[in-house]
Amino acid sequence: MLCLLLALAPAALPQDFDPDPEHIAHRVLVVYNANWPDHNGDGVGDSEEVARHHAARRGIPERNLFPVYCSVSGASYDGLAGWQACWDEVIQPLRDHLTLNYGPWDILGFSFCHGVPYQINSPGGGERSLDESLIRLWQLGDRDHPPFAGVGSPDNYFDGAPTLGPDVGRFNPKLFVYFGERNYLVARLDGADAARSKELVDFALYADAYLVPQPGYYTGTAYCDTQYGLYTDQDLANYPFGHNSYANADKDMAYGRRWLEQAGFVTRWEPYDAEIGMPGAVFSDGSSAATAPQALWYHGWYNLLTYHDAWEWLPGSAACDLDSLSIYNLRSAAPGSFLGEAFRRGLTASVGVLAEPFLDGHCYPESFTYYLVAKGYTFAEAARVSDPRTLWRNLYVGDFLYQPTRAGKAALLDTQQPPPAAVTVSAGSTPDERVFQTTLDTAGSLPDVGRLTLHYGPTPAYGFAVAGEDDRPRVYHSARVGGLGPDELLHFRADYTDPAGNTGAGTDLILHTALATQPVLARVVAPSTVAAGQSFEMEIVLGAQAGFATLTSYSVTITSAVLGWSQRDVLPLILGLVPRFFNAADGTLRSARCTVPGTLPPDTYLIEASATSGAGSDSHAVTLTVQ
Repeated sequence: MLCLLLALAPAALPQDFDPDPEHIAHRVLVVYNANWPDHNGDGVGDSEEVARHHAARRGIPERNLFPVYCSVSGASYDGLAGWQACWDEVIQPLRDHLTLNYGPWDILGFSFCHGVPYQINSPGGGERSLDESLIRLWQLGDRDHPPFAGVGSPDNYFDGAPTLGPDVGRFNPKLFVYFGERNYLVARLDGADAARSKELVDFALYADAYLVPQPGYYTGTAYCDTQYGLYTDQDLANYPFGHNSYANADKDMAYGRRWLEQAGFVTRWEPYDAEIGMPGAVFSDGSSAATAPQALWYHGWYNLLTYHDAWEWLPGSAACDLDSLSIYNLRSAAPGSFLGEAFRRGLTASVGVLAEPFLDGHCYPESFTYYLVAKGYTFAEAARVSDPRTLWRNLYVGDFLYQPTRAGKAALLDTQQPPPAAVTVSAGSTPDERVFQTTLDTAGSLPDVGRLTLHYGPTPAYGFAVAGEDDRPRVYHSARVGGLGPDELLHFRADYTDPAGNTGAGTDLILHTALATQPVLARVVAPSTVAAGQSFEMEIVLGAQAGFATLTSYSVTITSAVLGWSQRDVLPLILGLVPRFFNAADGTLRSARCTVPGTLPPDTYLIEASATSGAGSDSHAVTLTVQ
């Protein structure tokens, strides 16, 4: 009687959007740590989960998922023993895999996933970026002699003065060789956990689909933050100035804001010795720079171990803050670094450093935004073009294939509603609280993200609503509802509203708090008194902790003297009233809710429900008086 609600079949992916428009996804090798734990308890190691999510969303073939088996539990390989472990666990396996399975030019680069170490603390070399080192996979010394000396090595795929002469071209491994050996692009999907790492792909896809710097389309604001004052055009006429001094780097970054304007984005410039978000900070037009709403692009400096919580990072946002520890402590719950904190607040992509790079060793912020935004390169290309060195301390965090302003991109409006979210419910911090965790699964549809609104109440009319704990557009949300009684039925629905304002209604679901403390549950929800001739709502709820399917029997009966009924089976009658059916998110409960017409004669009615499984049984009765 109480059948499962039929799920809507996902729509085929619309042809207006291609997640791999340049058809290069098959040239990306996705590297994950097969030894990384399953922290979120979904049965798959978190690192592999990120890898598979990236592959599924971008169309990267299964054969391009490559596991490494890292012995370290954190983000770094330490000392000579650490370098030797890195050689055995990452470098040599990568070399062998590429040699055996691909042609010499087939793979453009590596997308490293959350769980793969990103740092090498080398004896004599200090902190080094593993990712940046693997650009030169075939020139890394040997197992006993790390290649780290001085301040790294110059990169021949670097442009420190965009627009001065021809731009560097799109990455071609046959052209950009280093002492006769090929090298690679790199990028990384990483952050505090698997969910935030996976969201970097979904945020990027949303902007890849919809970002167009035209009125009516999805767009945002570009920001530039420099330090040495308001420059005139004449002050900047001798560009490029070079990153050989703070004053000159400041001018190059200020000059670079023009490219964001020329790309069609509203650009705000904070030119004084105060970072955006600081008290008293002002933009070049004299308006307050206390906040940075609708932030899409940012380049500038100098937020050393400082994050002013003034930024509204949009899905697709990218940033580069030049400072000595710009992406330090990336996986921490409280990283403290500007970019680490920005990623926790919705940033999509960035380049930064793990340790002191010196001024000319940090990625050039203006080069990064020029190639990503003005030239339409992929994130992996723009990141590397902005980096003057390899074997140094830079890290590129974001979707390798992110390309929001690619040439020939078709303008696409977001007019679709987000699909229904999957929901899991768990106990909260107190017995009267429940935590609702939601996941927006856009597989088979256009990319989407959104803000969560959880509607809830004792009936399908709800009556109450709470926003997600993180009130930003995301894929993964959580919300809390407290004040629940120990024996209470709750209807709820998780709605997502995307950045374009489209709201997608979730599935109507139920939970019952009593099922937390008993193996089987049967409940009747009905009023105690109704007037003769008045219709009323009645709901029958049945379930088991082990799942509704484990129930071996259930029944609903009514006893009425005036009708001459004694525990009469009324399931056929309830079905005849065309009830609405509801399910628990985890399959433990089902309910049938119907409107009983006002045809019952005056009497006292005993309505009973019972359910039995191998784990036990339960029954419940209500007395209804029709008068």
